[in-house]
Amino acid sequence: MKLSGYSDVPLNTSNEEIDRKVEMARKGYRSYKTLSIDYRLDQLRNLYFAIQDNAEMLKEAFYKDMHRSPYETDSLELHGIYAEIDLAINKLPEWAADERVSGGTKFLTARPTLTKIPFGTVLIISPWNYPYFLSFVPIANAIAAGNTVVFKPTEVIPNATQAVTKVLEAALDPEVCQVVNGAIPETSYLLEKEFDKIMVTGSCRLGKIVAQAAAKHATPCILELGGKSPVFVGRSANLKVSADRIVWGKLINAGQTCVAPDYVLVDRSVKDDFLRHVKNAIDRFYPQLNADSPDYAHIPSERLFDRLDGLLGQTRGKIIIGGERDRSRLYISPTIVDNVQPDDPLMEDELFAPILPIVAVNDVVEEGIEFVRTYHDTPLALYVFSNDKKEADAIIRRTRSGGAIINDVILHVGTNTLPFGGIGKSGHGAYHGKAGFDAFSHQRALLNQPFWADMIMKLRYPPYTPTKGNLMASTSVPKPWYKRTGSVRRCWITRLIKNKWLWAIVIAAVAQRFVNVNISLK
Repeated sequence: MKLSGYSDVPLNTSNEEIDRKVEMARKGYRSYKTLSIDYRLDQLRNLYFAIQDNAEMLKEAFYKDMHRSPYETDSLELHGIYAEIDLAINKLPEWAADERVSGGTKFLTARPTLTKIPFGTVLIISPWNYPYFLSFVPIANAIAAGNTVVFKPTEVIPNATQAVTKVLEAALDPEVCQVVNGAIPETSYLLEKEFDKIMVTGSCRLGKIVAQAAAKHATPCILELGGKSPVFVGRSANLKVSADRIVWGKLINAGQTCVAPDYVLVDRSVKDDFLRHVKNAIDRFYPQLNADSPDYAHIPSERLFDRLDGLLGQTRGKIIIGGERDRSRLYISPTIVDNVQPDDPLMEDELFAPILPIVAVNDVVEEGIEFVRTYHDTPLALYVFSNDKKEADAIIRRTRSGGAIINDVILHVGTNTLPFGGIGKSGHGAYHGKAGFDAFSHQRALLNQPFWADMIMKLRYPPYTPTKGNLMASTSVPKPWYKRTGSVRRCWITRLIKNKWLWAIVIAAVAQRFVNVNISLK
């Protein structure tokens, strides 16, 4: 299904058309067609091949918007999308299956079951920095869970938005997915309507606006926001490898990544060596760095460029690498700023730019953790570079973040067997893989109590007697094995007896012994 182009896609949707689109998505859910697993699989398959067939168009569209290398669009977006949709297609019957759970003695006859049902019609709002991955993945998650979708892409990058719209409208049943294009007026009008769940990926400011609008209808939200994701570099780290990985993570998409390293907390004793390796990495990665470099993205708009230009003009830190800006080309070179203090303008909000502040600390554990806790608690991501396991473990245990990596950056976002989401100011809710299916599914408790069970369950009916009460308590109230004081852990002998791996080894050993005995008898 190769499409001829996307220039005919309108970039604004009227209020009347929004009403029609929302109603069509609601009608699609009310038709019950999305309850069929086979139907969902068909839609996911159609989406997979529509993206694959039009990958060149998608890459070209975003290059027009942000001068981003098609290689980055492939590796950072399209490859992850294929993996997500393929995983959903392979695992959907398993994810959607009912789960029998234990109800104990009291609910033995009722067959407690956990069922997964769709929320209904959901609204998904995506940002401009990764217009494909942050659009197609949540849409696929929502469809896999049986929902219908109203999708609002960004207005900041018109070519990519038109291309996404074209692919979605060609691939999916219009009663399953409708696209609303536009800017603040269209988004505001959409948010006045009642949806069954809303997911937004964007700034903290946008997240608050969406959460306030959703609260009017008591609509649950998934908020994928951002924050200043710190990097800890300890004295034991391999500085060259650390610099390579940090520079890569900072400069892909020109730093416009929600989990990009936002600033570095580096041990003062290795700072100079670390910065030398950072400069070498930039020189190696971008040997002909300028506004025409084919491997380096630009800023998408003059408004966003002016914000970054202003921050670099106001910083009290020392620009030691880069700092070149060209407003006519929306180009900002990779920029390293040393001796940055906590109250510097660069440290106020998430940078979302190819700008990396350096903060020297005497102790990356004590001083570094205190810095993060005081100024930028609950970032979306946190990175630790250290060869000292105790040091790395201490930082991970004593900090909070949506995700964390030791000795690398960003890769957790592409690991679809792990949930991706924020904590605190960086958002709440998580998706990707099964977590994405779960995020768009309601887990409904189901009991199926047979009529014959009343011969047992009639204990609950009045008139109440001591005998009934005692019998009810015997099936309802567990007897604690733990004492009122002392350790609340089972003794090592009990833990050993309950260890399933131990029993597996014992059974395997006995079976092998039995086989050997039989062979010897023969």
